[in-house]
Amino acid sequence: MTTPASGAISLNQLHTEAGGTSGTQVSINDADVRRLKDGSSAASSTLSSFYDKTRYLVTCVQGTSGSTFNGTGFKTSNPTFGSRSPTSLTWSSATWAGLYYNLNTPNANTYQLLLNGSGSGTNSGFTTMGLGPSQNFSRTSASFNGSSGFFSVWRWSSASNLLTTGTVRDVYFY
Repeated sequence: MTTPASGAISLNQLHTEAGGTSGTQVSINDADVRRLKDGSSAASSTLSSFYDKTRYLVTCVQGTSGSTFNGTGFKTSNPTFGSRSPTSLTWSSATWAGLYYNLNTPNANTYQLLLNGSGSGTNSGFTTMGLGPSQNFSRTSASFNGSSGFFSVWRWSSASNLLTTGTVRDVYFY
């Protein structure tokens, strides 16, 4: 689900998109609500600043493909592993996608975001990828490879793997 792109928006809609239970107590300054738009506790927020926001849930498993690939997270093409909900990335018309932590060389110990298909190939579409409760990855700090109309790959080095097998992680794009 995604918050409305325009018009009326309620705190309850924000709360349920952030993972809360409908009808329960919430404030615009709750950490899970702020995370929808990457807001800090000191940031000023209006309801309209939460238009068109999505929290993706990634269910992580391990994927392998011979000796060339070993990773944890999700990927929607061969090898297919893990999953995400919702299934579409609203800022890209990618035909398949992946977000995983690579365990093999040459890209061992990196988070990789892959988009393949129409609309991919450019280093654009988001400024930050939020992972888990508080870790942010800036698009401009990633190494980027892309081919117009074919694929986009962003890579961030990290010594810690939040996408371990069996975990469910919140993923946000700002």
